[in-house]
Amino acid sequence: MIGLHRLTCVRCVAVWLLCLTGAVARADGAHHTLWTVKGTHNTVYLLGSVHVLKSGERDLPPEALRAYADAEALVMEIDLNDAGMAAMLMSDTSLETLPEGQTLADVLSADEYRRFASHVSKLGLDPDMFSMFQPWFAAMSMQQAELAQQGYEAGAGVDEQLAQRAAADHKPIIGLETVDEQLGLFAHLSIEQQRRFLQYMLDDADDTQHSADAVVAAWRSGDVRQLERLLSESSMQYPELFRMLTTDRNRRWMPTLTGLLHESRDYLVIVGALHLVGRDGLVQLLQQAGYTVEQQ
Repeated sequence: MIGLHRLTCVRCVAVWLLCLTGAVARADGAHHTLWTVKGTHNTVYLLGSVHVLKSGERDLPPEALRAYADAEALVMEIDLNDAGMAAMLMSDTSLETLPEGQTLADVLSADEYRRFASHVSKLGLDPDMFSMFQPWFAAMSMQQAELAQQGYEAGAGVDEQLAQRAAADHKPIIGLETVDEQLGLFAHLSIEQQRRFLQYMLDDADDTQHSADAVVAAWRSGDVRQLERLLSESSMQYPELFRMLTTDRNRRWMPTLTGLLHESRDYLVIVGALHLVGRDGLVQLLQQAGYTVEQQ
């Protein structure tokens, strides 16, 4: 069961960031959440992903599929097709679980735990199934359950769909980071920070569907200005975690991305859409490094 929870929350790390606000997306059909960068001898495509989609709305834009067809290899936040993934998910669970002898009820206040237990019970889940987990992991699992009830599926997400195509087409995938590096972003927060995060998630629970719908609409229309507004609101609501999830990771990824631009084969880079926009987004960072980046 822990292995399943690990995989769920790996897919949900960026989902949280993409579901923070409830603004209404502005339609702009002129562009897509896709950029091209010309390297010395190749082209690198940057595709903004949403990590969950509804099963009936999983069609990918034709431009994204053309970029996939042109690319000889994919670059993703993690390699979803890694043959060792199952073993990794079942290995060290210390990033998600509390120290032996502690329970979630122990590290939350009585009021916080009552509120959490009441909410997950309404989702049809037994609060006891979360007893061994750290607050951040319980919060992410709760959100994934909310999205699933609203029809969103991780298996329908952009990165999952393209990873499946890559497996069938024998296209290699390069991971920008490991599973444990992703989970460690949350696990290294103090218990007090994790408690605040869980309370924030509970405060925002009633708006989860509207938030997710707004992000997907902005993604489908290539509405960069709307995505930047979502990004700005996200950074103000939880600045420390936002910095860890976006800005810091973007800068760590840059050497890999600039290295791709000196190779001969074409690449499709697939990362969460909010990694590409804004002042510290990958598009802006590449432009500052002297590359021409064009939205498609």
